[in-house]
Amino acid sequence: MSIRVEQDGRLRRITLAAPEKRNLLDAALCQDLLAILRAAAADDTVGAILLDAEGPVFCSGIDAEAGADLFTIGRRISKPLVAAVKGVALSGGLALLANAHVVLAAQGSSFGLTDIREGVWNKALYRAVAGAIGERRARELSLTGRVFSTPDALSWGLVHMVAPAFELDERATEVATALANANANAIRTAFSS
Repeated sequence: MSIRVEQDGRLRRITLAAPEKRNLLDAALCQDLLAILRAAAADDTVGAILLDAEGPVFCSGIDAEAGADLFTIGRRISKPLVAAVKGVALSGGLALLANAHVVLAAQGSSFGLTDIREGVWNKALYRAVAGAIGERRARELSLTGRVFSTPDALSWGLVHMVAPAFELDERATEVATALANANANAIRTAFSS
């Protein structure tokens, strides 16, 4: 399996662990990741989930028609999902970030909905990104395949915090651990409103 799962206290860390494939999402990986996220959300010992990746690329895209379930998971789980992105997040990688409730990015990261460059329009990815940054901007990005920068992602609300690459893991862990240890009743209230 190309996913590593670790637990530290109430924090469940899920790491895309195929740097040699640039953490490309294939059909099996999409199914595994969805099952792992669902299991973490259902586990009473988990207070928050941190999604990150090994290597210099968070996720270079998707080479499968993944169902919409993976790219709408953020709306269906009632535990904070924090994502830490370093490097490139394209296509399916961008849609994963769009599902996270809190996103931290390393300075110099880049993002894009680049499927159109291969003549593909993936509605599930588009919908996820549109939900995070708005229809009009998502449409422009998906039609042009333009890659955008961390400052753009921050100003558009896709990314919430930026850190130097060497500090990203520590900062993301701090944020996710704080959420994991927050009052569970307050978190449930936040997700039900």
